[in-house]
Amino acid sequence: MFSLLKKNTAFFLPYFLCLLAGGVILVLYPKTDIHLFINSHHSPLGDFFFSNWTTIGLGITIIPVALILAFIRFRYMLISVLGFLVTVIINDSLKPLFHAPRPITVFGQLHQSLYLVPNVEMYSWNSFPSGHTATGFCMFCLLALYIPNKLAKFTCFVAALLIAYSRIYLSEHFLQDVYAASIIGISCALITYYWGMNGRLFNKFADRLDKPLINFSKKTQ
Repeated sequence: MFSLLKKNTAFFLPYFLCLLAGGVILVLYPKTDIHLFINSHHSPLGDFFFSNWTTIGLGITIIPVALILAFIRFRYMLISVLGFLVTVIINDSLKPLFHAPRPITVFGQLHQSLYLVPNVEMYSWNSFPSGHTATGFCMFCLLALYIPNKLAKFTCFVAALLIAYSRIYLSEHFLQDVYAASIIGISCALITYYWGMNGRLFNKFADRLDKPLINFSKKTQ
């Protein structure tokens, strides 16, 4: 596993640095203060960008991603679907367990107003952890593992980070919600990737799985 992290430092180094910085912020400041600071920095461009970019974290995103990966390497498609499903199951199992109030509920109880982006549907409960962030980090982490280019790996990290930030920007989640969700997404991605690339069950059909879907039925000569 360590060698896997080492080969993908363009993704994991900035991630761990952000994880460290986020951890320090969470220790030093109350979640409400952190949220109010982020909420005070908004703009029309930010509203437009983050209200659209956040949708990439929706579960339905796996469908086009999986279809594209299937025509590159069928094994990648299977790993991605499995990683995505495990992430969703774990994340959605934790939501009702914690039943945490979302920012709009917390600040409503404190009689404090928030800037809310127009035309964004707001939710009141099940804030912890963030589903969009978990699936976003799982998906982009796996893509970074598939892609050899370092710049592309770093771009995947930035894309996942922007999904996480969008959830706070839109006042759907607190920092701690996206912080924990990113760990869930990354962990599920690493575990499923490692198993998918090294597991006996997958390697038993390696002659077919390592081909694109169009050549799936053809065995290696």
